[in-house]
Amino acid sequence: MNDIHPDIVDLLVLRATEGISDEQQAELDALLEQHGLEDTLELDLAAAAAANAFALQDTRDPAEAPEHLRAKLSSDADAYFGRTGSNVVQFSGRPVSNYLGWAAAAMLAIALLFTYDTGTEDPMSPAEAREWMLANVDGTDVIPWAVPDDPAYAQVDGNVVWNDDRQEGYMLLTNMPANDPATSQYQLWIVDPDRDANPVDGGVFDIPPGADRVVVPIDVKLAVSRPVAFAITREQPGGVVVSEGPLLVVASAS
Repeated sequence: MNDIHPDIVDLLVLRATEGISDEQQAELDALLEQHGLEDTLELDLAAAAAANAFALQDTRDPAEAPEHLRAKLSSDADAYFGRTGSNVVQFSGRPVSNYLGWAAAAMLAIALLFTYDTGTEDPMSPAEAREWMLANVDGTDVIPWAVPDDPAYAQVDGNVVWNDDRQEGYMLLTNMPANDPATSQYQLWIVDPDRDANPVDGGVFDIPPGADRVVVPIDVKLAVSRPVAFAITREQPGGVVVSEGPLLVVASAS
């Protein structure tokens, strides 16, 4: 097993976090060649992760992390490096999978670390984000779906929640017929006369079988300033640039 020279680690951390000069890159290239290592993105990621891990070391002992977090970090390390046995290189007498592997896992699971350190909750689901926006963000509009003309969609109900300032919104759909993503997908269109004559693409989405109530995030492709209507069509997989309709479900603010 080979030891990673400390100068290599220093240069990798510097390159990953601040950048290095041509002379330093030449020195790194020579050291990597001397020690039989390839200059890969993996090394940069590991080095940057090591820097993050070292920075956190004074304030958080990984051994004190919750069991689910340590398991997540360990799993990410194994998946990231995938090195065992004779392929594991050594750093200061410790296998990379145990040393930099934990650091890389810390980088890959940085959101979990920040959640643990700050006491904030895990990322919200679309349904939770919708409820939070309704309760906490001023200027959030609720626009109900009109009764659809198409008999196949006559039972669809719900509303659109939209906030102009945040350019964020969610569709609540109940009793929406399921689709087969291999043959077609639903696509949302946002009508904003101040922006363009054509509706703005609000993203494609699927309704799985048996889903009586679904909350779908709006994936607006362009900024809209005064949406007056939201409409859903059924399109080919991946959606289209301009829809030929028909409009299946419509929510109108006017």
